[in-house]
Amino acid sequence: MMPGKIKGLAIFLFALQGLLALFWLSRGSPTVLSRFPSLPPPSPPAWEGALHPLSSPDTQPTAMAIGKELPSAETTAESAKSSVHNPTNKTGTSRGGEGVVARKEIRTGGRGEEAGPGESPVQAFVPPKKGYWIEVLVGSQKMRIYQEGQLKKEWVVSTGTPDKPTPLGVFAIQNRGEWFYNPKYNQGAKWWVSFKDWGVYLFHSLPMDRDQRIIPEEALKLGTPASHGCVRLEVDNAKWIYDHIPQGTPVYIHE
Repeated sequence: MMPGKIKGLAIFLFALQGLLALFWLSRGSPTVLSRFPSLPPPSPPAWEGALHPLSSPDTQPTAMAIGKELPSAETTAESAKSSVHNPTNKTGTSRGGEGVVARKEIRTGGRGEEAGPGESPVQAFVPPKKGYWIEVLVGSQKMRIYQEGQLKKEWVVSTGTPDKPTPLGVFAIQNRGEWFYNPKYNQGAKWWVSFKDWGVYLFHSLPMDRDQRIIPEEALKLGTPASHGCVRLEVDNAKWIYDHIPQGTPVYIHE
């Protein structure tokens, strides 16, 4: 056989083999398929079929990004409170119910859950058997100091007016300072001791002017509701509270 014929026959046989392969492939021949295995379908992205974290208006991106729950406002406030407390504060860092200074260190809730300004929290008070505790009777404008379960002192005070009442409930002594002055009211006071909101609601002396002189017309109001929410005392009594009552002492204010 001539070489040209042999070459043509080889091409024919190769083409025929290709046609047979296509024929068996179209019929799903296991033999052919085993030579040409199909690849598995790609896996879908992990987020497919679910809401993308940042597409929800209620999602906080920072929390989603780090996979942690952000600290609550209460937790943050407690941390800040412990870092700024200064029981020997010499300056007016209190706002007070009297609106008393230019800045406030931190605001936190009282020890009770209040329904509103001047309303009693839903909680009972159990007087401690040891140490001090303070009672303020809004109805009679009196303040009582107890120690080891015994009444030690009773003073006439002035609590908040009806439109700016002293909060009722169970609280605790917090930070303190020697003096504050509020230009808004042209009033200041000495020996302030906070019992709620870290410098917002205070025990303090009778109101004074910028030169730390008692304002006569305000002094005459002692024994009547006259403050912006704080509890006013005679100067010597306020000083006694400042000197003797430790932080954390329970304070019970009621009608």
